[in-house]
Amino acid sequence: MAFTSAAPVVAPRYEAADGTVAIVAPYGGSDHAVAFARQGRRTVAVELDDRHRPSALAPAGGAVAFSESVEHCGSLRQTVKKLRGLGVSAVVAGSAAGVELAERIAWHLGLPQGDPETSRLRFDRGVQAAVLASAGIQAPRGIRSAHLAEVLAWAEACPLPGYTLAPAAAGVPVEPVVCAGAGQINTAWPAMKRAAARYSDDPLLVLTERLSARQFLVNSVSRPGADGRTDHVVTDMWAETRALDGSLDRTDLLHPDEPPAPVLSAYMPRVLDALGVMCGPVTARVAYDEDRGPLLVSALAVPGISPADEALRTATGYDRVTDALDTWIPPSPVPLVPGRAGHRVVRVHLPRRRGTAVGPRLGRILRRLPTVVAVSADLLGHGPVIDTARCTEVVLSSDRPEAVEADYRIIRSLECGGVHDGERP
Repeated sequence: MAFTSAAPVVAPRYEAADGTVAIVAPYGGSDHAVAFARQGRRTVAVELDDRHRPSALAPAGGAVAFSESVEHCGSLRQTVKKLRGLGVSAVVAGSAAGVELAERIAWHLGLPQGDPETSRLRFDRGVQAAVLASAGIQAPRGIRSAHLAEVLAWAEACPLPGYTLAPAAAGVPVEPVVCAGAGQINTAWPAMKRAAARYSDDPLLVLTERLSARQFLVNSVSRPGADGRTDHVVTDMWAETRALDGSLDRTDLLHPDEPPAPVLSAYMPRVLDALGVMCGPVTARVAYDEDRGPLLVSALAVPGISPADEALRTATGYDRVTDALDTWIPPSPVPLVPGRAGHRVVRVHLPRRRGTAVGPRLGRILRRLPTVVAVSADLLGHGPVIDTARCTEVVLSSDRPEAVEADYRIIRSLECGGVHDGERP
């Protein structure tokens, strides 16, 4: 369903496109280059040099097949000049580390993108919560700071049943930590701050109220409308289910009419307007509280690529990569084939443990289950995989919900028997 923003947004000048996409900071196991290449697009990796790349992020060279590569050494003018020479017609952030630079490059190339002066609104969860609160939109209570004393003072002034400590930058592979009070906040702070700095070069953390409500992933695409306003389209929504220990169990595709999907669809355009989203995809994490309604946990202006994308296309006829590209450049020559309605799609998550990998025999069993349509790279059996994902993923899809649930139970049964090498029940 499409929504038009209430306030006019003036987009930068949009020049003719030729189908070449620059992917800025394509780190963290990004599959963007492969996905865009399948749509017939040339891709250019914009790598950050050692001085500008967060220390925990490895160079993307060789990890994915880019047509070209450009190194950003700190000079925006030089990087823009190189990309202009390569005929770049779209600029995409490949990770949270690339959002701000991608918007600055796009602005200088005259391509549609958000205002680079407000880039943090598109990836910093602390800034997001503050701007939503000032706009009268529900958001979690919290504080954003690099100083432990300031955070502890806020927690003392705002006593709550529980808190969540996380990096300010959304999308970094660092698990939030649940804290009961000042003692646990004090204990978790040093390691969290180090992890945040390693993955984002940003020492800022956020401490927010702990949300016990169920959380949802809401994907959207925005593009400048004909009247100068911004059109926001909520494309797909996924409901998370967590195990008793808090680990992610499964993620189910929501039907647009299934509660609380209609409420989330109405909430997101207001959020996207407040965050200054003008063009491109956004993946948002939203908690739904029965009393307070939707609460934005985080939003990240990076194209969401997952093993479930083909299943999403089969279930809904929607292609996430095609729609994302169409916001920047003319429609892909690859036709979009409408899918069948009524499919159940479930992403099953198997948490990885340090030093373990899925055994080849069990990997083959998982791949052969009737409703399995996709698996994460570590289950493909093609040798060692460099992947920063915290979970092995198995995607189930069928127009027979009972078949999906049967395979889900089999997977959990196999997990109890030890899915990873080196594990024992």
